[in-house]
Amino acid sequence: MAFKCVAVFGACGLEGELLLTALADAELGIDGIKAFADEGDGETVMFRGRPVAVHEPDTADFNGVDAAIFLNEGFSDFALIDAAEDAGLVVLDCTDNLAQRGDVAVFSEGVELDGETRLFAIADAVSSHAAALLRQLPKGSVKAVNLAIAQPVSVWGRLGVETLAAETARLLNGQAPESSSFGLQLAFNVLSRPANSVAALEHSLSHLLSADGGAATVTASEMLVPVFYGHTTMLRVSCNDAVDLSTLKQKLAANEQFRLFPLEDIAEASPVSLQESETIDISALIADRQDETAFRCTVVGDNLRKGAVNNIIALLKILIKINI
Repeated sequence: MAFKCVAVFGACGLEGELLLTALADAELGIDGIKAFADEGDGETVMFRGRPVAVHEPDTADFNGVDAAIFLNEGFSDFALIDAAEDAGLVVLDCTDNLAQRGDVAVFSEGVELDGETRLFAIADAVSSHAAALLRQLPKGSVKAVNLAIAQPVSVWGRLGVETLAAETARLLNGQAPESSSFGLQLAFNVLSRPANSVAALEHSLSHLLSADGGAATVTASEMLVPVFYGHTTMLRVSCNDAVDLSTLKQKLAANEQFRLFPLEDIAEASPVSLQESETIDISALIADRQDETAFRCTVVGDNLRKGAVNNIIALLKILIKINI
């Protein structure tokens, strides 16, 4: 089908801005955008060089809309997801609401579709990047995955980025920190993340691995660190049989989706080395010392450029191709 008009909920956030740019650049045949965001009345966003008025979500009208995209930042009326489903739209949900339903597929770039559904939960950046790595292994070979995740403030959207920038500036200028939007000072500090965000990530990655022909157990711990955009995820992966790391490293090195460290001029993957990179960075890929069926590595990726936005664009292209 053609996506002539797309409704974007949460259009004013950081992810919303990046999505609108990606939708304009991609050859999807989109003629128009309807933009919605909490407290959005009076705001505008740019689409193909033209301003688009932003409206309150409770004013949403799905007439003439082919697809609805629900982002995490600047959108809280989740009943509209059900309304979009009832209206027969293609629904792409980044909020974890559809992911909690057992009948909705979780999508990340690389997942195959059956072409029979209009409802999709969009995987987060961490689970997408981990799944992309694990797809380089034989199907169904992964038994368990444990993740320790250092998330950047961009997972909180524009508020997180602006708060960290302001707190850092105050501290470097010798000023006392003000009350933080996070409850505790974030600059030069590490904060715990809500348990529900960890549960959502575990659920998302479990779904992605089951779609690839496995039934792996996923456990995660998560913290928020004073970094703007890139996450660092330490993985321990347990497989059913011994892992051939030499073959895995060769596959990663030959795949432009990844950068395998050390590089010629950079020893370890980190959010700092991402810069303008669109890759998923892998470093410290080693066998477990006590278990030949397990290995460890660090995965680093940009939460905005290589997160939900890429998944959304990839999914829309597939849907157009299979004419859902």
